[in-house]
Amino acid sequence: ATRMVNRRLKTVVFMGSARDMVAPWGGEKRLGDRVLKWVLATLRDRESTCGPDTVVHDVHCIDPLEAFGDGGALESSRAELRYPHFFHAPGTAPEKMEEMRNVIKEADAIVVVTPEYNHTLPPALTSLMGHFGGSNYACKPSAIVTYSSGPWGGARGGVGGRP
Repeated sequence: ATRMVNRRLKTVVFMGSARDMVAPWGGEKRLGDRVLKWVLATLRDRESTCGPDTVVHDVHCIDPLEAFGDGGALESSRAELRYPHFFHAPGTAPEKMEEMRNVIKEADAIVVVTPEYNHTLPPALTSLMGHFGGSNYACKPSAIVTYSSGPWGGARGGVGGRP
């Protein structure tokens, strides 16, 4: 059956973890990959109504492993906040960085999927989001999905992510 969609919400999902190694005791490289997959699938499958409109999500995921990696939009910074978008004169930011900024700026909603690292947000997430001025995030509904292998489920990371 074809969906009758009246409204598509451009939804950006930020992955918070840049972990890329297995811990000495074993397990997955990144516990959050399971959480991220669930969030992405839930958003993509979600359909709701708002008054007469049927609403779905067009989802775009921004992952620090890709953004700061070779060929990524923020490759020149390598996860350090060296060259934020707003330090570039208009029209001079690297093309991929400009494209990423436009995706964030044009988003209708933001979801952050993040672990708790040392009782707060991971540095990769704060650097990733910090590359773009606060006006790109302003006045958008947002959500924080936290996870942790500890007993608190990442709650302290979520507190660190609130404005």
